[in-house]
Amino acid sequence: MRPLGGAVRRALQALHLDADVARATALGAWPDAVASILGPAARETRAIRVDAATLVVLVPDTGWAGEIRLREREIVAALRAGAPRCGVTRLRCAPANEARR
Repeated sequence: MRPLGGAVRRALQALHLDADVARATALGAWPDAVASILGPAARETRAIRVDAATLVVLVPDTGWAGEIRLREREIVAALRAGAPRCGVTRLRCAPANEARR
């Protein structure tokens, strides 16, 4: 009997969904990655989706957006360390109130 993980991986590849699943790992890796660079308060931010190689992050205010832009390279490196196959190379911040629209 072969492991189920291999069958799932092959099915995702056959359906051309493996890259999408790999990108989605960035969402789960975001809280720890951003906290490792900006501290625990950065957990106020929330990754919501990956558009191509850009991770879209909700931020509570412009201060957070500015800090994330300034430290983007470091944050992306930490993110890729936690989710090596995610393919994220850029971050885009959006106001948290925009998500409610």
